Amino acid sequence: MTSTKRSNSDKGTLLNSHQQPKKTTSSIAHKTAPPEKISYSVAHAIPGRIRFRIPRLVKDSEYANKLKLVIESDSRTTDVRVNPTAGSIVVTYQPGVISDQQMRKHLVNLIQTAPNIVLPKRATAKSILGAIFDAVINLLDSTRNINKARTAIVYGQPKTDFWERLLSTTESMIKRLKSGMMFILPNKRLQARSASKQVGLQLERLQSVGVDAHSGGSDMGEAVAT
Repeated sequence: MTSTKRSNSDKGTLLNSHQQPKKTTSSIAHKTAPPEKISYSVAHAIPGRIRFRIPRLVKDSEYANKLKLVIESDSRTTDVRVNPTAGSIVVTYQPGVISDQQMRKHLVNLIQTAPNIVLPKRATAKSILGAIFDAVINLLDSTRNINKARTAIVYGQPKTDFWERLLSTTESMIKRLKSGMMFILPNKRLQARSASKQVGLQLERLQSVGVDAHSGGSDMGEAVAT
């Protein structure tokens, strides 16, 4: 009798153990990884000017562009120079507006926050003009389709009339003009005027949710370990 009770109890324990959810490696993998800290050091600092050494600048041009734009978006900075070869960035700012220690801490925050910034898209003269030509060509195509539908209703079948010939000739001319302009125009990028403003707004949003809080560092002169 006792052995029977024990076996029933063992079965209940075994069933309960199967019903308990098991931790899987996939659930662990879904955990948010801590943000990567950017390694830096202060190479030189005087009132109104500071130079950082950041190894990532050497190999990550996108990060260099982001960091430069982020620092330039601050109205207190007067000049920003990035030297990717040396892995350094020199920032000149207005002395007296903010203490050197506060400015250094602020710049360190920007160094850590810059990877989270999304750079505004820069258009080219070709892409802008190409978009205009494409819009005109699409409009002509739509007009031709409407005219074909009209002639099909009137004549019982699609017919090449005056408007079809005119629209077709105009579309061919515009396509040739587009090809010529695309060949002539340089592929130089046009920097959006509002780039610094857009970056500044992104930075405000990131700081409001505490993205840059991980930069920490009570002693801003020490390098942060990667």
